[in-house]
Amino acid sequence: MRDRQDWARMRESIIGLGTESSRRTYYPELQNRITQLEETREDLRRSEANLRTLFDSLHDAVLIHDWEGRLLEVNDAMLAMYGVTRDTFRDFTLADYSASPEASQPNKADFPDQLARLRAEGSLVFEWRARRPLAPGADFDVEVSLRRATWYDQEAVVAVVRDVSERKRLEGMLQQSQKLDALGQLAGGVAHDTNNMLGVIIGYADLLIEGLPEGTKVRGDMEQIRKAALHSADLNRQLLGFARRQTIQPLPADLNLLVEVTQKMLRRLIGEQHTLVWKPATNLWHVCVDPSQVDQILTNLVLNARDALGPSGSITLETANITVDEAFHHVHPDAEPGPFVVLRVTDTGHGMSPELQARIFEPFFTTKELGRGTGLGLAMVYGIARQNRGFVSVYSSPGLGTTFSFYLPRHLGGEPAAVAVSDAEPPGGSETVLLVEDEQALLELGTRVLEGAGYQVIPLANPLEALGKVRDGGLQCALLVTDLVMPGLNGIELYQQLHALSPGSRVLFVSGYPSGTLDLESQSAQGRAFLQKPFTRAGLLRKVREVLDA
Repeated sequence: MRDRQDWARMRESIIGLGTESSRRTYYPELQNRITQLEETREDLRRSEANLRTLFDSLHDAVLIHDWEGRLLEVNDAMLAMYGVTRDTFRDFTLADYSASPEASQPNKADFPDQLARLRAEGSLVFEWRARRPLAPGADFDVEVSLRRATWYDQEAVVAVVRDVSERKRLEGMLQQSQKLDALGQLAGGVAHDTNNMLGVIIGYADLLIEGLPEGTKVRGDMEQIRKAALHSADLNRQLLGFARRQTIQPLPADLNLLVEVTQKMLRRLIGEQHTLVWKPATNLWHVCVDPSQVDQILTNLVLNARDALGPSGSITLETANITVDEAFHHVHPDAEPGPFVVLRVTDTGHGMSPELQARIFEPFFTTKELGRGTGLGLAMVYGIARQNRGFVSVYSSPGLGTTFSFYLPRHLGGEPAAVAVSDAEPPGGSETVLLVEDEQALLELGTRVLEGAGYQVIPLANPLEALGKVRDGGLQCALLVTDLVMPGLNGIELYQQLHALSPGSRVLFVSGYPSGTLDLESQSAQGRAFLQKPFTRAGLLRKVREVLDA
């Protein structure tokens, strides 16, 4: 009301400017009023500029639209997020900025349904599948917050949109990792329960084969039984590798040398129709790894690559040094920042879809026809990486091949040492061996194998009984061969107490599933030997002789 009176007075003043006396009376007042209006207009301009700056500085996209889905105003974040310009954003409606029901991840409801809910509730928050109208197929996940508003005297809707595609990707990777960990625990438990029985089958098959003449049908049958049991043991070993329960003996190693030895054998496996290219890096950092695990990794990755090639193609092996930084860690949550050595296996095969890549490390998941794969190879590669504080990543695209990258932490300790393995028949001995095993069938089998090689064996099923015989009866033994997981006392506790009573005795730990709580790594670091169940007769005798002669 006051503004109207001022304008009326100003109007009268302007009309009255025609006379000299009027100009003298009203001109100063008019001039002041015009100055005030100009200052007010400048204040409004600055205020609008500040609001615009604030509006455009928001990280989230802001869209103001009417109830028909026509856009009225947007901020700069919206233009960048949806790939449009300030001149073109009004050319599209909300339907153009939303993924269609035919998309791979369709929205659960149409946008009009959400607007109907908004009318009833006043505000709304939900997840949505957004689309860039100028880039077909570039859909992405967003979180949308809607609120009713008034825009230049008309009803409108303010939508705040946040791109959550990266968050959902990381959540998916975390869920996948958790699922694999849970499957690993299950797989490890299954392997433990079957390893003891496989050990009995393999051991008695060895004993029977020794007593049967060459070329007889019975011996051939027993050899088939032994072969099947060893194959089952190999599957168990892969399960333990996936579950990260495989007992390892990591050594400082030059990964180039390990790959150099294995790739010669792999050339024969992939066939002459395929090309194997080996590109070792110069000045490669050392790693600390069990050499047998490198063989497992390479064999599985290269054979998978061969199967993806078809009738022809190439596989490339290469190594490199890499330092994982925070940016790399953000993309690969399994990767801890620091120096790593990477082994890459790249093929020129048919590649994989994103849906397939999401499942390749699951145990027993395979795309091969029945009888051509167990689905454990890549699961074991994943488990070996995690067991060695490393990680594995895959990059693939349909029709463009696949690259698996296996990362191991850089080793800053001692120099690599050569490891020699003898294929000679293991000799026996005459020393006294205290054999402690709570599985009766394995206890009887171990006793027969060791006595057959000349050792004096004291077999006991109870670790507490073994401890009592040493403490009370003065029992002396050159070697304790003990299972790790037993009731009453575990194998490490038994050895520690026996060693205090008989410091000269040595130990060989055996188990089908060593639990992490037994601190086997620290025992290995102190030179304690370990033999993984199931083992063969020759394997047991060779390890016993190795420990006694060390």
